Amino acid sequence: MLRFWVFILVLFINLQAKIPKDTLIIAVENEISRINPAYSEDHDVLINLIFSGLVYFDQDMNLKPDLAKSWKISENGLVYDIFLRDDVFWHDGIKFSAQDVKFSIDAFKNSKNNSPLYVNFDNVKKIQIINPYHIKITLDKSYPAFLDALSIGILPKHLLENKDLNTAHFNEHPIGTGAYKFVEWKKGEYVKLQANDKFYRAKVKTPKLIIKHIFDPLIASIELKNGTIDAALIDNSLLNIFKNNPKFKILREKSVDYRALMFNLNNEFLKDVRVRKALNYAVDRESIVKNLLHGYGTVAFHPLQNSWANPKHFNFFNYDALKAEKLLLNAGFTKNKDGIFQKNRKELKFQIYAMSNDPLRVSLAGILQSEFRKIGVLTQVISKPAGSFDYSKTDSFVIGWGSPFDPDFHTFRVFESSQDSDLNEQGWNFGHYHNKKVDDFLFKARNTFNINERKKYYKDFIDALYDDPPFIFLVYLDFALVYDAEIKGIESRILGHHGVGFTSNIYDWSKQ
Repeated sequence: MLRFWVFILVLFINLQAKIPKDTLIIAVENEISRINPAYSEDHDVLINLIFSGLVYFDQDMNLKPDLAKSWKISENGLVYDIFLRDDVFWHDGIKFSAQDVKFSIDAFKNSKNNSPLYVNFDNVKKIQIINPYHIKITLDKSYPAFLDALSIGILPKHLLENKDLNTAHFNEHPIGTGAYKFVEWKKGEYVKLQANDKFYRAKVKTPKLIIKHIFDPLIASIELKNGTIDAALIDNSLLNIFKNNPKFKILREKSVDYRALMFNLNNEFLKDVRVRKALNYAVDRESIVKNLLHGYGTVAFHPLQNSWANPKHFNFFNYDALKAEKLLLNAGFTKNKDGIFQKNRKELKFQIYAMSNDPLRVSLAGILQSEFRKIGVLTQVISKPAGSFDYSKTDSFVIGWGSPFDPDFHTFRVFESSQDSDLNEQGWNFGHYHNKKVDDFLFKARNTFNINERKKYYKDFIDALYDDPPFIFLVYLDFALVYDAEIKGIESRILGHHGVGFTSNIYDWSKQ
């Protein structure tokens, strides 16, 4: 209630600060701990502003040359001949070359660096520098997502050779080849950047850029309304403030970003597949889209719905409370006098964790609690700040994932058994999910070069998830980018996790 009245007060005190035309101030939700591509986890706006990869994705998600001019791939998918640009300079004036590419891939693979990217490069068998602008990479097995993986930012060998990437000074003072140069980082507040006048792909239209870290969507709305920022992804519940206001424009962008309830398979009740299926049937996803998202999203049934790997037909859980109760009865549970399912005199009860700084996740946790109670399952919602608890130790957690790139990126690391965070510190399988069929289909899909065969394996993977659900998939999010109407050059694209990608062509943004 206090936040609401603060919001109303600030709206009436409309400061309308004027940001100079040579400066853009953009609000983002997440602040990363290290501005280094080796530690990118797909939440990172800054990485793509400061660094360049060998390839990039245009606004239609087509793969395009970036630091690479062109490439040739052998018929068996094992050998990549990559020809590099010879007109690229690091922000400190040193020329970019194949040495930097080899150094970067070796760094991503090196277990001492603790990079979550290692899984995308562990198939690299050999790297040969043919000349300063021609590099040959040989894989030990086919990995069709490899070109997508090469979109990650390349690191400067001359600054990081023989340094510990985990703790390098570079992580707080990065040097890249991207559209913007690093100037200053005031942690918890902002990062200042300036245009790279030697950016090889285009002329950067706005000289100064400030990325402002605003974790609360309500505060972002206030600052945008008062003119202290130029653009932000705004919670759909706050859009009425900006509609029909000629000072702002609203761009609705689709995403691959889904929300789900992650089950911890170490929990005594949730390890039973019948319980997890019952809870899947207990949730009215259509109602969530309509009443919580106000139509700004779609129902989610599996992790690849907005990918080329999405099959035309797949099994899914519809809303069926009676079926949910029947499954629990078949699993040996009975209802007590209070209408709560129990087994061996122990009530079916578990905790749902959500990050308190994410209002949507907190709301989803509350809805799930209500839906489960209707069928006789008790839950306790626990809301804590991000980073203050271990996701892998909770009974369940309102999770978010999704990548607009190759479907391998947010399937293998999230669902494959070797990525269990209990076994692998860099793994993203926080629910400790182990399924041999899932593992088999994911390995086949990531090591098969034929796209039709890959589609088949991903269909098999989706069906296996249905048979043994690790999550309750809930919704895919649409994002609303609200920005100053004077800004030109903004283009739509499908966004990633937490809306990453909305600044992908920011070098073309300018104020008129």
